[in-house]
Amino acid sequence: MSDPVVTNKVRFSYVSVFQPREALGGGEPKYSITVLIPKTDTQTMQRINAAIQKAISDNLATTFGGVQPPSANMPVHDGDGLRQDGTPYGTECKGHWVINASTKMKPEVVDANGQHIMDQSEVYSGCYGRVSLRFYTYNKAGRKGVGCGLGNVQKLADGEPL
Repeated sequence: MSDPVVTNKVRFSYVSVFQPREALGGGEPKYSITVLIPKTDTQTMQRINAAIQKAISDNLATTFGGVQPPSANMPVHDGDGLRQDGTPYGTECKGHWVINASTKMKPEVVDANGQHIMDQSEVYSGCYGRVSLRFYTYNKAGRKGVGCGLGNVQKLADGEPL
């Protein structure tokens, strides 16, 4: 797994950081969040792209047998484009890069002052904050790519609920 990347201010969507949620299609429940990074935040995206490339290069031999797959799944998606199933992203994703991050371990969730947030209604889809992300490679069940692990979550500001 890569070194963590801490984002600048991003918008949260599909927030499940207090209770794990079962993945679509089953599987072990995980804590997760969808991170909406403004396309104007080139600084965060440079750090994310560097971490993704480092994860690939560090694990090329072990995960991919020394050859980078030409159609590997990547964790960053264009909110102005289409989802993998061909449907458009929601209007909240327009002008943003979209990353789904998850973890089996409960993340630390804090406010702007670093104090633990106990009231689960404080962190919701539409609020703003920072997240810590780690990127890793996988080659499982015929699928190859780079995934995104969720670290800690910091709420910075309220926003219009999604």
